[in-house]
Amino acid sequence: MFGIESLSGNAQAAALVGIVLFEAIVLYVGYGGLEQLFGPAVKRVLKGQCALVEVLMRRCSVSENGGGNR
Repeated sequence: MFGIESLSGNAQAAALVGIVLFEAIVLYVGYGGLEQLFGPAVKRVLKGQCALVEVLMRRCSVSENGGGNR
């Protein structure tokens, strides 16, 4: 897929480790961003402080009473 098949054994292993490490970093940053955006709203829904429809229609403020913007 990335053309690392043509590399020697050690170089192929190092390239594969680098690719997996890069993928892990991208996923870590991506999921962290999603958690920052949607985490407070999901917590309020799970705690029963807001209905899901209210959060989706942005009627329930996340920043009130200890929301995500502390």
